[in-house]
Amino acid sequence: MSVAEASTTAFAFEVAPAIAVLPLASFVIALFAGKYFPKKGALAGVTATGGSLLLSLWVMLTVAGGAYYNEEIYTLVSTPESFDLHFGVLLDPLSALMLVIVSLVSFLVHVFSLGYMNDEGERGLPRYYAGLGLFSFSMLAFVFADNLFMSFVFFELVGLCSWLLIGHWYREDAPPSAAKKAFLVTRFGDYFFLIGVVAVFATFGTATFAGSESFPVLAEEALTDGGAGGELSTFGLGAQTWFTVLGFLILGGVIGKSAQFPLHTWLPDAMEGPTPVSALIHAATMVAAGVYLVARMYGFYALSPTALAVIAFVGGFTALFAASMAVVKRDVKQVLAYSTISQYGYMMLGLGAGGYVAAVFHLMTHAFFKALLFLGAGAVIIAMHHRQDMWEMGGLREKLPVTYYTFLAGSLALAGIVPFAGFWSKDEVLYEALVHGLTDPLLLVAYLMGLIAVFFTGFYTFRMVLLTFHGEPRTHTARNPHLPGWNVKFPLVVLGILATVIGLTNMTPVAEATGLEIEFLHTWLEHGIEGLNSEHYGELLETVAGYSAAELSPLLAAALSLALALGGAGLAYSLYSGDRPDRHTDRLGDARTLLMNNYYQDEYQVWIAETFGTGVARLSDRFDQSIVDGAVNGVSSVSLFSGGRIRRIQTGIVSNYATLLTLGLVALLLVVGLTGGWFL
Repeated sequence: MSVAEASTTAFAFEVAPAIAVLPLASFVIALFAGKYFPKKGALAGVTATGGSLLLSLWVMLTVAGGAYYNEEIYTLVSTPESFDLHFGVLLDPLSALMLVIVSLVSFLVHVFSLGYMNDEGERGLPRYYAGLGLFSFSMLAFVFADNLFMSFVFFELVGLCSWLLIGHWYREDAPPSAAKKAFLVTRFGDYFFLIGVVAVFATFGTATFAGSESFPVLAEEALTDGGAGGELSTFGLGAQTWFTVLGFLILGGVIGKSAQFPLHTWLPDAMEGPTPVSALIHAATMVAAGVYLVARMYGFYALSPTALAVIAFVGGFTALFAASMAVVKRDVKQVLAYSTISQYGYMMLGLGAGGYVAAVFHLMTHAFFKALLFLGAGAVIIAMHHRQDMWEMGGLREKLPVTYYTFLAGSLALAGIVPFAGFWSKDEVLYEALVHGLTDPLLLVAYLMGLIAVFFTGFYTFRMVLLTFHGEPRTHTARNPHLPGWNVKFPLVVLGILATVIGLTNMTPVAEATGLEIEFLHTWLEHGIEGLNSEHYGELLETVAGYSAAELSPLLAAALSLALALGGAGLAYSLYSGDRPDRHTDRLGDARTLLMNNYYQDEYQVWIAETFGTGVARLSDRFDQSIVDGAVNGVSSVSLFSGGRIRRIQTGIVSNYATLLTLGLVALLLVVGLTGGWFL
């Protein structure tokens, strides 16, 4: 590397924190001065996220050249023999890729908001754009965090921002309730995450992700050097068992943020927020944070076969469970919400099945096609004068051609139809689950659940397309839609192109069959910091987790998945392409009622909270009042009693004070005389 190249690389890494700082600046501008600017702070957000995107692309190109960066930027606490709390920047292939994804989606959401949030009478626009800026800052800082403590801080800040944005229309009844639900449900998982962070510090004395002294490396050394844990504090448990416990604790936060069963119930309600916020939450920020954290810590999770198996099973079950509920929904955003839950289930399935690259690949493709679908739904909602019920739509294909064709591209990607992006990434996830599942029954069950979900995905996706765009208009609003402007169409076109072609960067089935080098993402992620790369993960999975891959052509697995997706799409076409499409959903009878009520999950969770939560709260209150307050009040009562008695002698009469002084002096002389002054 020449001196000029080295200087450019160093400068790129030095300015990397600005990727997150720019949206933070837009947050400050929009919040305190947005009402004085045109578009109420929107232009500051567009400029800031556009700058973050350019810097992210620069960093990505720098990392592609083989240069990585890991540096502390601020130290809060540092003790040589204990631990350190610091903020640091970690730029490697994984974080560089994710920075581009987050900044691009955030930029397009800001642009789209110019068209979506411009209704006359819309109040709180500076607050809205300030929330978007803070949200983008939080996620970008979370992505390049180099330690678990910093990740937790921004993990929580992402949750706070989602609460603010979901409840943006707080004057209505539903949004504040949905925001509160999102905050409380995800916080339940975050309690486990917090305990996990503390336990990691207590065990390893560090929480850094990369380097020879990082906790994944220390954990691997503890296992490969005999498995006893060495000098590590495992609190009486074997190293393998304790590391599994740590993995489960952190997984609690992941399940909450990434809306995996059973902490997924907040996500459908979050649709009460503005649609651009939904796109940002589902595609690139809050829900993506949990999956990204597991990928970031994969060197640690690869040490625990039990943790991996649980991740895979939860992911496979969630993929199927959520997909089954999407098949009956009438609200277009509700369909996409359950789709998001299902697709993140696929990512968890891939991670648990040993498909690190496959899961990251699906995280990337999903970010683009799900952002496209939500923004496309937003364009439809604008056209329908903010109506979201698909029964009221129909016939919008000719009136909204740009929206239709881009939305169709996203739908084909979601359903996994070749050659769109979702086909390549979802099928790679399923392939990894299958080849490892053939040697592990639990993984095989998880694979089968994910495979069945493919059929449901094809069905509900094309049911949504047909009800929204095809057939005859079913209402006056559908016959006379409001036409969107350029600020709505531009993000759709960009994301439509990405949803169509981005999957071609990692065509594993074709690469395996032809031998062509078209596995860019595998090559990209094979390199990491200090040996923590995808090849190393594969070795860990074989040596520690006991995973072994069966010999199977990816073409066969891809063909099976594609056939199921087409079958689901064909069934949707046969049922929902004619008149009165609602009658087919009604035929489901009690099953429809069960699915429309989401298996009554909200009801049983409320029952659990009221039954057990109220009891725990009462016990805590009794403990607080009788023990904590009792101790404090007891100490204070002694002081009050003593003060009350002493206060009685403070009469203000000089003769009384002289008498007390004399008596005190006589008493002191008597004591000295009787004891001989031994204490003097």
